[in-house]
Formats: sequence, C-alpha cells, structure tokens
Amino acid sequence: MKRVVRGAISFLVVALALANTGCGSKSSERSATSPTSSRPTASGDEGWVTSTAYPPLGTVDQFAVLAGAGVTTALQSVTITGDVGSSPIGAGAQPAGMTVTGTYFAAANAVTAQAQLDVTNMLVANLAGQPATAGSPLLVQLGGAIVTPGVYDFVGGAASTADIAATTTLQLSGNGSYVFRVGTALTANVGSNVVLTNGANPCDVFWLVGTAATISGLNFPGTVIAGAGVTVNSGSNTVNIGANGIRGGRVISRTASVSHPGTLAITEGGCSGFVPAAGPTPTPAPGGPVPALPAAAAWGLLAILLASGAFILSRH
Repeated sequence: MKRVVRGAISFLVVALALANTGCGSKSSERSATSPTSSRPTASGDEGWVTSTAYPPLGTVDQFAVLAGAGVTTALQSVTITGDVGSSPIGAGAQPAGMTVTGTYFAAANAVTAQAQLDVTNMLVANLAGQPATAGSPLLVQLGGAIVTPGVYDFVGGAASTADIAATTTLQLSGNGSYVFRVGTALTANVGSNVVLTNGANPCDVFWLVGTAATISGLNFPGTVIAGAGVTVNSGSNTVNIGANGIRGGRVISRTASVSHPGTLAITEGGCSGFVPAAGPTPTPAPGGPVPALPAAAAWGLLAILLASGAFILSRH
C-alpha cells in the first residue's frame, strides 16, 4: 500500500510541476520580439540567438530629410517623399526647385525638436547598441562587395571611414536589416551604385556615420544618420536615395545642414510607414531558457496524470 501511495504522490508532483510550467510561461519566458517590430531583437538579452533588429524610429519615421542646421538646395530638381525639417536651427524657406510630398517645416518647432530627440534616444541608441555580425569589421572600400543582412563596423574602429569608389557597385543581398556603422566619414563617389537583390529593401538599410556623409552615387539606399553634415549630389549624375529604381531612405544630419549643391535631379524619402518583414524565429542558445509548455497542454496533461493516479488508488 505504501508503494501505491508513493507512486500516486509522484504522479501528483510531476503533474503540479507541469501545470506550473504552463501557467508561468508568460512571466518566465524571455521576450524575443521588439515592441516596435515583428523582427527578433538584438538587445543582448541572455539566452537568445537573435538576428539584426529593425530599430525603433518614433517620430523620425515621418521625415525624409531632417537636419540640425538648415536644408539647402541649388537649382536642380529635388523630389522628396516625406516631411522635411530641421532643429535646433530651422530649415529655412522651401527652395523653388524642391517638391515635397509631405510637410515642409520651415522653422524649428516642437515636431522637429522631438524628431531630433528620437534620432538620439531611439534610432542612434538602438543602432549603436546592436552586437556586430560575424564578418565584421568590413574593409573601408565597399565597391565590389556583396553583403548580407547584419550589423557591420569597419576596419579602424572609431576612426574608420567607408567608401564606395567611382563606377563600382555594392550589392546588398537578402531580406533583413542592414546596419553599417562608420566611425567618421562616409563617401559614395560619382558613378558608384548600390543594388539590392534577393529581397533586400532600401527602407531596411541604415548608415550610422560619425561625422560627415557625401552621397554622389547613382543609387544609395537607406537611412543616413550623420553626426555632421550630409551632402547629396555634389557630382555629375542624378542621385536616387533608394535603389533598383525606387525611392527608399532618409537623410539625417544631427548637428549640421543637409545640402544639395549639384545641378541634376535628386529623389529622397519614401520610407515613412515602412513595416519590415518578419525575421526568423529566435533559437534558444546553449544555457538559455527552455521554452515553456503551453498552458492548455500543461492543464490537459495534469488532468490525465490525476486521473491515472485516481485509477491506481481505486484499484488498491
């Protein structure tokens, strides 16, 4: 009889443990998704192997061009899809050659000030904090390279530069977020090109630049966030902030101006409201948490075990 009782007690202990696992899954299970994206985060949370995260944008999302000290344009045609603004120094009067599908904020105001705060506290903080991908750091010269989604620094660390040589092509291959972190200056030379293949999207590309950025290539996809000024189209070709013939990107200077000094056409913006595709399901890393049994399954198993225990007792 004692053996039967001990067996029944064992059944009950196992059943209660399983029920607790299922009921406690909401609190014990680590979150594997970002609050602003269905893509797994790369927050450094122990126990999860994660992919590159699409960063939170806040109010930055609505802007195609955001400067810190004004927006200037020469006589060429500049077509911008999204808002334009500057803070703490206003953008100034909208140039005659600039067409804006969105709001042009001539003066600095609460909207542009909040956008710059979101650049610092949300966008830059997230991009700077993501762990680098295997294969990082990249060489300074990107012309001729094929890069897959990931987070990439450059040789030279905080003093690094990045360059796409004239008439060369950088290929971004694959669906997912691309984050390039340049210590100092970024240059895309005249006639350079960036192409997207295998599902890569221009709105899923980010360039975090320590100082100034100069974009003179034919196609340059992604959101450029520069610590100093951004110059677009200083060369002898049209510039599409995007790739594969579509617009896709933002031009952001945190402290200085965004200027368009050339004489040929420029297109910018087109990423407001972009929703990234879902990334792969995170995989528990060695030593990480064991996925909890769903609550419904745990309670079902509990009922079976309790019924089995009662049957054993009734037979004796």
